[in-house]
Amino acid sequence: MQNLSYLIIKASRHLKNKLDKALKEFDITAAQFSVIIQIHSSDHPITAAEIAQNLGSDRPTISGVIHRLEKKGIVLKIDNPDDKRSSYLEIYKESNKLINKIKVISDELTINIFSIYSKEETKLFTEMIFKLIEGTEE
Repeated sequence: MQNLSYLIIKASRHLKNKLDKALKEFDITAAQFSVIIQIHSSDHPITAAEIAQNLGSDRPTISGVIHRLEKKGIVLKIDNPDDKRSSYLEIYKESNKLINKIKVISDELTINIFSIYSKEETKLFTEMIFKLIEGTEE
């Protein structure tokens, strides 16, 4: 039997590579997409530290991604009045059309990839992934 952790990591890499290719025409990477979605879907002002924690990544990596998104004019930093060492992140309103497009591409890619499973299998797989994430969070 093959190592299950290895297989999950391998599948994750394949999914990331497919998303990278699908978003290439917009000059957005899968990592940038993940950060954009974190900011866009947050119901409160969000910091880079929160994004790093939510994505299970380190702060320097997320800071680099945010910096590149700032240079592209997608993300805006706003001073955090409660903590001078951090900033809140927002999406420029002008980027909302782009975000809607890349979300559609991601959704279509997901539907396409997981079309090999029945609805029941997809639901079970999703539940299992959530359980795996909970069990491996630090």
